[in-house]
Amino acid sequence: MVATNPNQLCKQAKPHYYDFILGKGHELIPEYIVEHISQCQNCQEQLNRLKVALSQADSIDPEQSQANSATVTMLKFHFAYIGRPVTCRVVRPFLPTLLDPVLATRIPTPITAHLDNCQQCSEDLETIRTLNLNRNQLSRLSQLFAEGPSKGKVTCSQAQAAILFVVLMTLRETDAAVLKHLCTCPDCRKALYEYRQTVCKEIEDEPERQNFPCEKISAADIFDYVVPYGLDPAKNQYARFRESLCLHVRRCPACIGRMQQLHNTVYAIIDRAESDVATVCNIDDSAKGRATSESNDLYSGFPIKVEVLNWKDAAKAKESASTIDSAVTLKQRPSSVNLKSLAKVGFAAAAVILIALALFLNIPTARAVSIEQIYKALEKATNVYIASFVPDRKEPIQEQWVSRTLNIYMTKTEKEFILWDILNGIRKIKHLDTASTETTPLTNDMVASAERRMSSSLGLMPFYDISQIPEDAQWSRVADESLKTSDNIDVYNLAWGKKAYDGSATSYKCRVFVSLITNLPQKTELYKKLPSENKYILTSTIVVKYLSEIEMQAAIKELSF
Repeated sequence: MVATNPNQLCKQAKPHYYDFILGKGHELIPEYIVEHISQCQNCQEQLNRLKVALSQADSIDPEQSQANSATVTMLKFHFAYIGRPVTCRVVRPFLPTLLDPVLATRIPTPITAHLDNCQQCSEDLETIRTLNLNRNQLSRLSQLFAEGPSKGKVTCSQAQAAILFVVLMTLRETDAAVLKHLCTCPDCRKALYEYRQTVCKEIEDEPERQNFPCEKISAADIFDYVVPYGLDPAKNQYARFRESLCLHVRRCPACIGRMQQLHNTVYAIIDRAESDVATVCNIDDSAKGRATSESNDLYSGFPIKVEVLNWKDAAKAKESASTIDSAVTLKQRPSSVNLKSLAKVGFAAAAVILIALALFLNIPTARAVSIEQIYKALEKATNVYIASFVPDRKEPIQEQWVSRTLNIYMTKTEKEFILWDILNGIRKIKHLDTASTETTPLTNDMVASAERRMSSSLGLMPFYDISQIPEDAQWSRVADESLKTSDNIDVYNLAWGKKAYDGSATSYKCRVFVSLITNLPQKTELYKKLPSENKYILTSTIVVKYLSEIEMQAAIKELSF
């Protein structure tokens, strides 16, 4: 055996460990490397450690692995930059994803290492954080940051002809390609900004005609109209919830001013030049053994070493080394990744990724969702829209709006709207056939009834309270992946029976489509099976939308209450 200390041959052998273990492709490994690995005690120890790591990867629960596929994919994108210069341009598309609670990283990567050393990128990250965007908005912003200047079929003249509709917030008069061009073309962005500024000046002297809570309008509420990249107006089923908001904003100088400010904030990040900082993150086996107390290094205990370069030096380095095209990688839909393939980047890099997986595969969203978690999540939901359907009907038979923050409960049927305004102690009924409205004071019983509807499960689950679920009821995950509408949705069945006086039992099943991010149901289906029947029959479906307070207020205004 040769000496156990790693030498130059050991370093050359590392990239070949994976193929050596498989026993395949030895003809592709230099003969002297094969001979060295076979005889070197250090390489044999590294091979054994890699075998253990790969066996642990194989033993990961398939359901957990699938639930975390987006996280694994994002880590792969991060570690693709091992040994490569990372500049602000590279990091920019990753900034929004770092604020996504599902995709956030807990270990140092080549991308986070740049943030640790670049004040400009760190400040941009904090700027985006203050916008409090939702996951969909963060995803679209990430794709916009990865997008280059517009080269699509839409011309500047075609896009600028649609600027009026964007300023008026009537996006349905445009299409996805036009909106994309307006966001990615610097000239059209400038024209859009200037047109909105002109409109703002024209209405500054006009009196405010609406009583709208401007102070409650957040950046997330107006983001889609300032950065409509990735939106398809033809498929926006929730646009009607924002009509009152749009009606106010387009006539409010203060709100238009906030839109202009948001415009400058987002596009300033896109247009920002590179800072002088570039970083290179390399694998350093010796760093793993150094205790935290021995070093003040941010990365002590991790097998990495970070080198900070001048951006010009990094630019020269990139001329001789291929880089990852973030505009391609981040625009891909995250999917499951073969964990073994990650080892091909070398054992140390594979170890870093496997450490990351060990952390991420233990996050709560990776576990099965319990029915207790769903009831607890529903107790915290503040503003909810609920549409109830029956088979063979496309339109809902009832719509409900519940606002625990505004203390309002509202229903709509084919015949009437009813609004229970608990805070003001009144009930309003709007008859659709006559368009007449009547207002009556709420009695104590009416208040109690409305509050009951607004509490606990909001009628989204078949039992008002979890304590009412029969002891023999069964809660199980549905294995049929074709039922899932996205990677962040899991499907569960709650099954129970109910006996009649004659002893016969009717079987019930509630199918719940639940978000793995929030534990909140997105849709529920109720099934029933009579003793004489062989299969369950769908009896009703509930579709849920969780609204902001602004969207809830807009819905109330739209219904003329």
